[in-house]
Amino acid sequence: MKMRMVTREPVEVIPRVDVKDVKVIRLLGAGGFGSVFEAMHNNCKVALKKFHTNTRNKKAAMQSFEAEMHHEVLSLKHPHIVRVLAANTAKTLEDQPCIIMEFVSTRNLQHVLDDADEKIDFKRRVRFAYEVALALEYVHSNNIAHLDLKPANVLIAQDDSCKLADFGCCQIIQERPNTPSRSYLTGTFAYRAPELLKGESPTFKADVFSLGICLWQFWTREIPYKLQNHQIVIFQVVACNLRPPIPKGNDVDNRYRELITSSWSGNPSDRPCMPEVVNLLKSLRP
Repeated sequence: MKMRMVTREPVEVIPRVDVKDVKVIRLLGAGGFGSVFEAMHNNCKVALKKFHTNTRNKKAAMQSFEAEMHHEVLSLKHPHIVRVLAANTAKTLEDQPCIIMEFVSTRNLQHVLDDADEKIDFKRRVRFAYEVALALEYVHSNNIAHLDLKPANVLIAQDDSCKLADFGCCQIIQERPNTPSRSYLTGTFAYRAPELLKGESPTFKADVFSLGICLWQFWTREIPYKLQNHQIVIFQVVACNLRPPIPKGNDVDNRYRELITSSWSGNPSDRPCMPEVVNLLKSLRP
């Protein structure tokens, strides 16, 4: 199936911002490459992401920043993708690299899955999956592979819709790729496709694999490979086709179950492309 044609808007010039002009309200989350804050800028609530430059992961942090600043990423405009509004490109040693994004909410999809008071029925589960797949379909149409899809990187808006965030591990996929340069960005191992764990070059099908793990998690609300040794899991995923266990029972549509198993196939060519995933999920919606 061919990728849907998507009209691309001209790349906008992202305004340069001085981090001193941004009023930080509170920390929303922190990772190895940076921290995200709720903040105010020009009398508007925004999300401020500051990248770490004084840690052992400095090279990875800067590579992550450069990935998010790629013009293909900055030009993304989609209702299910967090929009970048401004950036500090750190042109001097005194500057701190950071980006300002639209403020969505303080919750991500992992928070929802972990909250026992949140009801996630089949209808809501499929809608989550459909909106994430729509975002990925659009991203792929712009020659970008996200490469770090997981519930924690999907923000939940006030209307309960999903917005894909954190393009810090993304790569531009070329038809005739050059010799890949060394990347310090690995994503989260539990969601990472086996070919990437083996060090192969990324393709769009790596995101399909990650979505398959997410589909399983939307159903079970469990952390994949929780409390298991990372290195053992990585070896078994690559060498033994290890995947999270599919629950027994008839509480889910067989087409959803089959989409999980086809999406996390060990052979990328056996996985569906994202437009096929979108169409199937659309057919599952009430």
